[in-house]
This record gives sequence, C-alpha cells and structure tokens, in this order.
Amino acid sequence: MKRHKKERLKSGILLLLMVLSMIQIGILWNQTQGLPFSFLLEAIFAGNGNDHVDVERIKDSYFYPENIVIFANAFNQWILTDENLSYQIIWDDIRQNYLPEILNTKAKRIYPADMWSGLKDMSSVRIDFAAKYPNSMLLWFSGMSTGNPSFDGIKSMIILPQENVNVTVNTLFVYDGSNVYMYHIEIKENMRPKAYYTGLPAEMRNQAEIMPMSAIGETFPDFVDPAHDDIPIYAMDPDVSQSMHTIDAGIPEALILDPDSDDLKSIQESILLEQRDSFLAMRDKTENIVVFSDLENVYQLNSYGVLEYKYLPYEQKTDLIDAKSSFIHALSFIELRKSLVGDADIILKDIKQEGHTFVFTFGYRVAGLDTYISDVENNNYLSAPAISIKASAERVLECRWVVREFHKNPDSRDYSMSFIDMLDKIYASNPALLKLEKFQSIRTGYHLFITDESGENLRPCWLVRTDHAAYRIPIGEKEN
Repeated sequence: MKRHKKERLKSGILLLLMVLSMIQIGILWNQTQGLPFSFLLEAIFAGNGNDHVDVERIKDSYFYPENIVIFANAFNQWILTDENLSYQIIWDDIRQNYLPEILNTKAKRIYPADMWSGLKDMSSVRIDFAAKYPNSMLLWFSGMSTGNPSFDGIKSMIILPQENVNVTVNTLFVYDGSNVYMYHIEIKENMRPKAYYTGLPAEMRNQAEIMPMSAIGETFPDFVDPAHDDIPIYAMDPDVSQSMHTIDAGIPEALILDPDSDDLKSIQESILLEQRDSFLAMRDKTENIVVFSDLENVYQLNSYGVLEYKYLPYEQKTDLIDAKSSFIHALSFIELRKSLVGDADIILKDIKQEGHTFVFTFGYRVAGLDTYISDVENNNYLSAPAISIKASAERVLECRWVVREFHKNPDSRDYSMSFIDMLDKIYASNPALLKLEKFQSIRTGYHLFITDESGENLRPCWLVRTDHAAYRIPIGEKEN
C-alpha cells in the first residue's frame, strides 16, 4: 500500500517536472528560434489587459494642445490653456474640421523648416503640442482608418486668417519639425467663421481674466539667451495675478512599503490587478523593495513609490512599426492603474521612436498646472518624466512610473505673475544668476523630488532653466 502511494507521488512529481520543462523549453525556443511555443505561454500568462480598457472612449483625453496662442504682436499674445473656454472652442473646431481635411489632402505648398519662426511672428492662432504626434495616431484620434497626409506627424499648427482675402477660406500651416506645409481650408457651415479667428485678439483684450504676455527678447533682452528670446512673460503689468491652488502630493497609501510588515495585498491589487495571484512575490526589507515576477514579467516597487516593469522574453524583431498600436498598449497600461493618482490628469509629453518600438513620456497636471519632478540620482533636475513607457505594436515592454497621488485643496489664492516680482525674488536669493546666466525657459507649475517619501503640500512656483542650471523659485502671494 505504502509502495503504491510512493509510486503515485513519484508519477505526480515527474509529470509536474515535465510540464515545467516544456514551458522552459518553449520560452528558450521562442526567444532563439521563434518556434510556435508562444501559444502555450499566452494561454498561461495574461497580456497587457487591453481588453479591459475602452480606448475609444478615453483617447481624446490624451490628445489636445499644450497651449493655444492668440498672437497679435510681440507685446500682445495670449496663452490659452484647457481651463479657458476659448481654448476648447478653437480646439473643437480644429480637431473636428481642420484635422480630417489635412489628413486626407495634399498640401498646397511645402516650405523649409526655417520659415516657421517667421510665421510665429505674424498675427495668428497657434496650436502647440507637447509631443510630435505621428500620422497613425492622428488618424486614430480623428476616427479615420486611412489618409493621405503630406506631413510626417504634427508638432504645431498656425492659422493665418488674414493670409487669404476669401472669407470662406482659412490658411493653415502645419509644422512637423522638418518642413512647413500650407493648406487652404474651405470654411463650411458647421465650422467657426473666419471672422471668429480674425476677431480673437480684440476678444482677448476685453477679457479681464486673461492678460497679454510679451516676448522676453522685446522687453528684457539682457536676461535671455538669444536662442530663446520668444519666451512669453508678464512684463507690462506689475500687478498681474492668477488664482491658483496648493495641492497635496504623496505616495498612494496602497503602495506604501512598510518595512515592519509582510502584508503586500494592497500593492498586489493595485499593480498586478487580476493577475495578483499568479505572480511570485519577493521582498527585500533591507533595500525596502518588493519584486513580483512570473516567467514573462517583472514588476518592482521601491520605497520612493517608483514602479518599474519589464517584459522578459526577447522581443522578436518585426517590420511592423505602428505608433498607434504601441500607444494603445501604453495608454491601457496607465488607465488600468490611473485611480492611484487621485485628482491628477496624465498628459502625453513626448514620443520617440526607437527602432520598431516607441517611448512615450507622460507628466502630471493638477489644477491646470504641470507638476515637475526632480530625479537627483540621474541629474534630471526639473525634467524627470512621471511615466516613461516603451512599447511595440504587440505589447508594453518597459515602464518606469513615479507614482504619486494628488489632491487639490479647495481654497485658491491669488499669486503674483509679474516678471518683475520674479526678478526681485531671484536678486534677493541669488543675484549672481542675473549677472552670469541667461534664461532659456520660464514656466509655472508644481515641483517635487522623487526622494520625498512623505506627503507634501506643493505651492505654485517658477521653474526656471538657464544656460547653466535649473531653479525652483516660489511665486509670491498677492497681498489683499
């Protein structure tokens, strides 16, 4: 009897070893020979979870301009953000009417890239994107399966309503980083009339809540790097102010690693989702990190709330280069875990092609302002991405995500946006900066360090980059 039980046990162990061996052989052969063992792995291990994300419903939230500029002249330009009603009116017209037209027709003329700087100095409406959107993504956002564009992606667009005397035609220029493309857009009944665009500067002057900005090169040329003399600043009105919020930021409670606890349930549920029971967990309390892995995937979370993911099998080289499919995988990876970030919007900031893959960079935006992150270890001061995802047309391959939960405090305060006030603050704390360095970028937003583990209350600040370094300068509150 005992001998019979031992034989059954041996048979069970042998069968288990055979199954494990087949899986391992399948992985090795799939990596080196491309033999058809991948079906077995796909049946055992889940993919990216794209089936659980309605990408058609949420795709528009990842496609909109960083800002829209109403440009009258170097001393009168209005920067519209998504908090402004005119921004949404203009963007709806461009996205629904102009974009499908230029994706389906050839340009009237093509000019060299150096023409773009001259166009920016003309009275116009300019639509600037943070990233250059590839054509396959533009077609998808527009609900089109095919197109015939002349350009190779879009980084920026300009409408020059006075370029054509015909009241039923608007002139649009597209910039893809290599050339400038001119289009004549016929204004149809469902579109904003040409008079709307020609009248925008006058409309902006009548709106008290948005003030005109000036090019720094025209007002304070001694402080700026000549290559960046078009930085917009509030130079004309020393009393200009903006209502802004403070925000609370911290590692989500579900992802906090307690070195005194072995409970990983909330972390597994937040990161691994429906696959939480199929991953092996390894905890290093000395380094205070946790690693979840199976034969194909590895997730690592450290005490700073930095989540890293890597797909282990060797990625087969393919002729398929598809930005749209790659982006859908990246978008789905984020959306499945987006509840972790609280009140923050996740904004697409950059797209780079690497061989047959794409690297998508995302940032946080809270209460209408971008949040800048400093990675001291990698010397990426003010520029470390919140999320970086590398994806192919088949799946997400790598991800690094600085996970933070944000909450906007309900009470807003008025802050001085005057460039003079900013110069006064710099002079009081670091006068050598104004004498020895030149501005290359001036932005407003929130800022945090990756190494800040505890929760923070973030206040609006100037994020300044010069030809030598980067600085964080608090924005002063207006006195009542």
